[in-house]
Amino acid sequence: MSDRLIAHGGRVTVSAIAAWFVAACICGILGIIDSPGRPPIALGGFIGLPLLGFVAAYRISPSIRAFAASLSFPLLVGSHLWRFVGLGFVIAWLEGALPAGFAIPEGFGDIIAALGALLLLPTLRKGRVPRGLLLAWNTWGFLDLISAIVMGVLYSNSTLGILSRGTATTRLMVTFPVSLIPTFFVPLFLLLHALTFKRLARGVPISGTKTAP
Repeated sequence: MSDRLIAHGGRVTVSAIAAWFVAACICGILGIIDSPGRPPIALGGFIGLPLLGFVAAYRISPSIRAFAASLSFPLLVGSHLWRFVGLGFVIAWLEGALPAGFAIPEGFGDIIAALGALLLLPTLRKGRVPRGLLLAWNTWGFLDLISAIVMGVLYSNSTLGILSRGTATTRLMVTFPVSLIPTFFVPLFLLLHALTFKRLARGVPISGTKTAP
């Protein structure tokens, strides 16, 4: 695999992610993500468009595939340590800022995903983690993020917030800077989970850092 190809793919990917992050910040600050009484179109766009865009770019661009293939399993898994942020969801529920139906399952789901990543890392770096165990952790983490999106919308103050009647809403999650979680971090880490699934399915060695795209 050409180092030049990997470097080019890395520059393109990092630039796209940076632009996505800036757009999420601007829209969060301007309150565009919050859609009380309206369909959550902006939120859906920030989740759906990057996912579709990166999947399309991966299929079309050899350099982006090469860069993605250069990412090690320890990096892919270790990056999920940020999901200890789930503790903040539980605290927000205790303070009445988030509904229990969202904060408890999604908060503890993230904590479990982060704790699993922390426990996997030592042996993962040595390439000795059973593939089935890594697959189980990745499946949990992926489904937890999907659940967070669904429950976040169902408890929102938008027209789709059918579970928010008479209870707290998830408006905190679309208020900057917390809005960066659903508009940037959740879809980004769904992509990392998808990449991990793909590499496990293709039998990529867990100890390897570079493989053919």
